[in-house]
Amino acid sequence: MKDLGRKGKKSPQIVSVGEKFGRKGNRIYAHVEIGGRRTWRSTKTAKMHLARRWLHKWENDRYNEKIGITVRPATHKDSTLVVDTAIDQYLEAGCPIIKKRALRPKAQRTIRGEKYCFGPLRAYFGKIRAAQITLADCDRYLGWRTAGGYVARFTVRGKAVVKKTRGGTRAVDMELTVLSNALKLAVRRNQLNTNPISGRGSYTDKATIVHCREKAPTPSELMRIRNWMNENGYQQKSAFTAFLGFSGLRIGEAREVRWSNIKWNEMVIAVTRSKKGILPWVPILPEMEKLLHHMQKQATSDLLFPAPFNSSKPMDDSAYRRVLKRACKKLGIRHATPHGLRSYFVTRAREAGFSDADIAQLIGDKTGPPIIAEVYGDVLPEHLLQLAQRIRKKSAYRLKHEQAQEPAPQGADPEDLTVTG
Repeated sequence: MKDLGRKGKKSPQIVSVGEKFGRKGNRIYAHVEIGGRRTWRSTKTAKMHLARRWLHKWENDRYNEKIGITVRPATHKDSTLVVDTAIDQYLEAGCPIIKKRALRPKAQRTIRGEKYCFGPLRAYFGKIRAAQITLADCDRYLGWRTAGGYVARFTVRGKAVVKKTRGGTRAVDMELTVLSNALKLAVRRNQLNTNPISGRGSYTDKATIVHCREKAPTPSELMRIRNWMNENGYQQKSAFTAFLGFSGLRIGEAREVRWSNIKWNEMVIAVTRSKKGILPWVPILPEMEKLLHHMQKQATSDLLFPAPFNSSKPMDDSAYRRVLKRACKKLGIRHATPHGLRSYFVTRAREAGFSDADIAQLIGDKTGPPIIAEVYGDVLPEHLLQLAQRIRKKSAYRLKHEQAQEPAPQGADPEDLTVTG
């Protein structure tokens, strides 16, 4: 048997009984790190399964101390549930909407977005007991994420990529909201007494939030983007840019459209809405009709926008985003996004005189008029100038007849009449 004591000192003669464990008499010792040094610590038990629990606890406490988490005493019911387990249970349940009396399903697009949040959450909170998380830990998590503490591992074209990533305040708010959802489910299942991060508040300043209308191109910018893409060999992406702008679809909805979805006799495109959207069709406007006829001559798949190397799959959205970003940078115009092209459609519809309620129906948003005004809605300065000129003409026309003390002709349009000073 191997003597693991240190030479020249009166240390306990501990005999190895496996990795990280040793025995002296009827007590099992664990090899742990304390104060930066490796040493033996008694588990005060002769049973190996209990000794393993003590080692697991000490390693968790050391990890918590390393990342700055303050451990508080937990109740008996709270003592065993760790965040990794809470997240696993939340995923198995389908990431439901947790209400007081029922669990309701989320839209698949929302679930996919929540799953992106679990990587950094597991990396930071995964081994911690859920009941021991405090609001101060959330503040430390914000600092960790904004400093690039999370190392993402993913595959691009078959190659493994390791990259440090930063998350802003809005991303951190979304991630902690997802964590709170998982803990709510644990409370509902009587695995936690309370949700420890309930009432956390928000790190995001609403005044700094950039809405998609601020990432929308103007008509002239849209034309320049399309021309640049065509000149640089991105004909499909140029057509996709126009399709997004002329339809108001989300990028995930537009990628899945097929030629069999186009109903020429009704002049509509059948679509599958994400986020539980309404109105499962898009009208084919004149510019859309021209675009589709041009694309149809070169179609090689039932998909309108197939992947270049596999026509049975839709084009990659990340590849499109990179080309769109590059086009804006090369042209020296403000950054446009696919969701900004959805806002482009809303802006054109507003300028055409559609109400916000009508536009919400057209883009399939169940929230209704409020979100159009707050998030999507915008009117270009040129359109406002035209409105101001129309108001001036009407005012001058009315003033002229008031001075002449005669009523204005019924049914006359002042914009069609010459106004003299």
